[in-house]
Amino acid sequence: MIPSRPDPKLPSVHVFMVGSQKQVRIGNRTLSRDESSAVQTLTYATAGNIPAVRKLMRQLMKSGKGVEETLAAINLPQFRGRGPLHMAAWAGRLEMCRFLVKDLHLNVNTPGDEGTMPLSYATYGCGSTSVVRFLLDHGAKPDKTNMQGFTPLHYAASTGTHTDPKSAKLWAANTRDTCEIAELLLSRGAYVDPICENGTPLHIAAHKGNVRMLELLLRHQADPNSVTQLFYTPLSMAIFSSSLNCAELLIKAGADVNAGRPVTPLIIAASYGFTDCIKCLLDAGADANIPDEFGRTAAKIAATKGFKDCVKILSPLTSPGGNDIPLLNSNDGCALKEQGDAEFEENDGFALKIQGDAAFEENSYADALALYTKAMQIEPDDSTLYAKRSLCWVHMSEQDKALDDAYTYRTMKMDLSNSCYEQTAALILVKEYARACRALVSALKLDLGSDDLD
Repeated sequence: MIPSRPDPKLPSVHVFMVGSQKQVRIGNRTLSRDESSAVQTLTYATAGNIPAVRKLMRQLMKSGKGVEETLAAINLPQFRGRGPLHMAAWAGRLEMCRFLVKDLHLNVNTPGDEGTMPLSYATYGCGSTSVVRFLLDHGAKPDKTNMQGFTPLHYAASTGTHTDPKSAKLWAANTRDTCEIAELLLSRGAYVDPICENGTPLHIAAHKGNVRMLELLLRHQADPNSVTQLFYTPLSMAIFSSSLNCAELLIKAGADVNAGRPVTPLIIAASYGFTDCIKCLLDAGADANIPDEFGRTAAKIAATKGFKDCVKILSPLTSPGGNDIPLLNSNDGCALKEQGDAEFEENDGFALKIQGDAAFEENSYADALALYTKAMQIEPDDSTLYAKRSLCWVHMSEQDKALDDAYTYRTMKMDLSNSCYEQTAALILVKEYARACRALVSALKLDLGSDDLD
């Protein structure tokens, strides 16, 4: 549930001499002088070296070019649209940001990789409140989204206080307080409930177990009952992360404890054996008789998993005949678990595929990929899962991994009873055009409900 973050790392640059001339190479590409100047501008902007950036920018202007235009012309994936302002904001270089905006007149709303703005870089990078305030003061839009719908507030909710040591070495300081940044964004008009493919900032804060952020968002009237990925409310995400404090806060704020049918918070808690969360939900009025998509009550799920403490809590509240779940003692818990394992694993694999398909339909490719991967562990011989995961990798620009899954799929038996379009895509990827045609014809037959296609 964490937003995918654009990689702020600088590209690997190799400098060598050809005669008396210095040459710069990235991968197999030898850069021109202007391209080299543009690349170095990113490095110096990250380091806060204003004199060096000024000198390089003058060189580019003499050629009639700008740094962002030159970087775009290089057309290498390492840059992905990032400019010096993105990197300076990420590193918390306030004076560099001031120089780039006020002296060089760079646009504070220039989109970088996947449409991500400098303001978002400032939020999930160093987390400098001063840089965030400066960008807002100079016209940065607090609700500007990237291609996945993530806003700066989503990044603030997801970042927390953990710091990558390698990244921190490039920062001006390490005094990140994303709650302070979120408060600043909201005070400048940021919408508290923007929805991206992973939900609202409240979903993300709940999934992270970030109590401070959750309290802040709720004070600003965030909706505790918003839904993402068909079923999940912020309360669902708090239960997934086993954050009792977040769950209690959300319930106090009016979260519906029975929302998300058939995947209710109680079903989630029973699936993971979270006893404290089960007690909290029941105390708040959760209905123990609401079944999941396979007709199983929370008590049945807990018993199948062998969570006898959960069963003892849930069984008295489950109606007679509600999957016929007995109270487990120390001797029969393991037996009941073994009895239900095969049934549970079969159903669970199917559920994971269904949830993966739903995530894919919502363009949440990372979530879909994770769900398909879990399903593979239960159903390793299901070839369609490899085709589906290959397509996820394609959408995430991971071509090598997409090919790996497509090649694996190619060696397996085709199942043309479902997921034919995904199988077609995987076969085209590995140039199996004849088999791809078979899969496509099967897809059309399924769509039209006819076997008459030749």
